[in-house]
Amino acid sequence: MLIGNAVHNLDTKGRIVIPAKYREDFGASVYALKGVGGCIRLYPYEQFMKLSEKVREGDVTQIALRRKVFGSVEHISLDAQGRILLSDDLKKSAGITDKVRMVGMFEWLELWNEESFEQADQELTDEEEIKLMAQLGLA
Repeated sequence: MLIGNAVHNLDTKGRIVIPAKYREDFGASVYALKGVGGCIRLYPYEQFMKLSEKVREGDVTQIALRRKVFGSVEHISLDAQGRILLSDDLKKSAGITDKVRMVGMFEWLELWNEESFEQADQELTDEEEIKLMAQLGLA
């Protein structure tokens, strides 16, 4: 399960270390794609296959969604040190230049630049959070 968060720097070659606590979920590779709100989503194989099935099950009116999801996918191998090299296109889409905030979202891992993450993190007010937690039976 991909949970928690971490901040890492890109190395001099532009690679990102996938922390050991997440590597077990990914195995030897990740599926990377542009995420909602200006992040990059990293999926393990099994979760990406589930996402693929759901997107393929949609009707023809969802062709734009298919194009967006599958058109941005990159299958990236982890090197021996657990690093991945994201394309310039993916990094640019998320505004990632040096630091990367990694956020576990159970089935996938999100990569954010710090500024975008702070904005996204403040979208949910305390009142909205309490309401949503109550709806889930957690408050």
